[in-house]
Amino acid sequence: MKPFFCHTNRPIGVVFKVAVVAGLPIIAMAMNSAPAQAAPGAATRGDAEAVLHASGTGGAAVRNHRTVSGASPADIDRRVSIRVLESVDGRHFCQDDWHVILVAETSGGDKSFTVQEAKAEADAVRLEFFLDGSPLATERTSVKRSLDPGFFGWEEAYFFQQGAIMAPGDLTVGAHSLRVVATDPAGSGQNEITVWIDATGTGVCS
Repeated sequence: MKPFFCHTNRPIGVVFKVAVVAGLPIIAMAMNSAPAQAAPGAATRGDAEAVLHASGTGGAAVRNHRTVSGASPADIDRRVSIRVLESVDGRHFCQDDWHVILVAETSGGDKSFTVQEAKAEADAVRLEFFLDGSPLATERTSVKRSLDPGFFGWEEAYFFQQGAIMAPGDLTVGAHSLRVVATDPAGSGQNEITVWIDATGTGVCS
């Protein structure tokens, strides 16, 4: 799998360091490729669910073709998705919006790489989420075909996302720590960031 944690048939501890330190833009760019910008109205539960379930498929198509300037599932203004990536560390979000805390895992290879192989790799990966030190219940999407495997250096690629939908109020105003621990048969790795929730009428909410 290539993530957030990018699996490439190497031990996850080694791959994690490459992905999180040197290769973090992989998922940050693939899933959130445009600069943040203001958007009218509060983000809804539907927006958050669309990001979790369709940002890598329908959302990717929207971003690739620039058919809209924002909205779900592309989340071009990056107000909904809180990806546990170094590039998101320190970012501010609005308390009025619905959000989704998530990561993505991608696996691939040449044209012979199959969805069955991707599912087998995905089944071997365990992701544990922690919000402010406490375990966070999450849901995992099905394994889906990537629309842009070449972005990861592959001819064929598949991915899944895992995360938690957060309603307004679930994340109180102030700082919150987010940590994800990934474990597979080869080892484990983790990533931790801090994000800020701004009050109504202040910061990114104004």
